[in-house]
Amino acid sequence: MPRAGVRFGISFPNFSLESAAKIARDAEKAGLDSVWVNDDIVGVFQKETFDAILCMAEMARATRRIKIGSAVLATYRRHPVNTSMSLVSLDHISGGRLIAGLGSCCPSPEWGFPLSGDVADRFLEFLNVLKRLLTGGAVEFQGRFFSLKSSGLTVRPRQRPHPPIWAAANIDRTIRKIAQIADGWLPICVPPQIYTTELQTLRDSAKSTGRRPREIEAGLMAFILVEKTRSMALKRAMPLLAQTALWFNAARIRKMGFGAVGSVSDVTPEMVQALNIVGTVEEAAQRIGEYIDAGARHLVLQPLPVKEAREAIPRIVDSIRQAV
Repeated sequence: MPRAGVRFGISFPNFSLESAAKIARDAEKAGLDSVWVNDDIVGVFQKETFDAILCMAEMARATRRIKIGSAVLATYRRHPVNTSMSLVSLDHISGGRLIAGLGSCCPSPEWGFPLSGDVADRFLEFLNVLKRLLTGGAVEFQGRFFSLKSSGLTVRPRQRPHPPIWAAANIDRTIRKIAQIADGWLPICVPPQIYTTELQTLRDSAKSTGRRPREIEAGLMAFILVEKTRSMALKRAMPLLAQTALWFNAARIRKMGFGAVGSVSDVTPEMVQALNIVGTVEEAAQRIGEYIDAGARHLVLQPLPVKEAREAIPRIVDSIRQAV
């Protein structure tokens, strides 16, 4: 696949309002196309968390060109009405540079968000309602999870008909569902060979609903850790990334033939390398190239460790340049 025209961004946790602005400026100065922020209540790779929407506002105010994205807003903790208002505001603050990345994420009963019905079905319904609200006009919707009868939002987004809505989907069933409505697909931690198969699942499902398959942007999010040697990178990656194999990738681990993984102690270095980008600049460039050849058109790379995110940008950019 031609490698020209592929876009690249970086993402990072919602760990600091000040750092969000600094990282966004650094990413724009480095020539990257997008900068994204996570939406955690409890930090995965950091101790502190701030509101993701406010982090994005800081990112938007600190930059002029680069796209501002969420990777991803946890819809299980949100309602589409409040979320649509926040996204409209962000699209105005950014001057029409917003990419709205959303995911179902997991129920959080300890925070008052218990499991209620099918997670994937709620996610799809959320996306449907959100898209109607962002498009403008009256919204009348009666679903299993949401019920609205509204004259619509009083402010329209800068982008028309609405900011692009990207959906995180990491199992086949959800991938098929989001093909009905999403403008972009943003899976996480997918080996290139599996990415190709899942992208085809997405496009086949889009075609079956009457959509043009390639109108859905083929995105990808991956953790990246670049060091002087592969062994150094893997040594640092294992304690940081072993847990992600359990969070995101039980189905994909089975697809790769690794067998069942019940705890972090079951995660092997081979699994971590298969699911992430870990190695030297040259090895990272090779892996990025494999993702492009697999069909990815917008790669969102999340550097680790978090505290070294700004310092990692030049190494990531070097890998990208070698890849393309």
